[in-house]
Amino acid sequence: MADLNKFLGGGKNLKMHEQRDAVRGASDDEMQEALDTAQRELLDLRTQAMMQQSGNPMRIRQVRKMIARIHTEMAVRARKVA
Repeated sequence: MADLNKFLGGGKNLKMHEQRDAVRGASDDEMQEALDTAQRELLDLRTQAMMQQSGNPMRIRQVRKMIARIHTEMAVRARKVA
């Protein structure tokens, strides 16, 4: 299970370019693992939000953006190979 805090910064706030660089520096396997983890976490966060148990509502937005960053980088890499 990938640690999303590596990409999102954990307790400290990473700048957008630092998050982007972390995603770009990851291997394909690390990105796929992070994507799976992020999607699982997003499902959990949405479930908590429905039951009004969400501790940090901004986390949903952060995870959604991280999923988009990973998808974008995977698409860029796929275009380079083709």
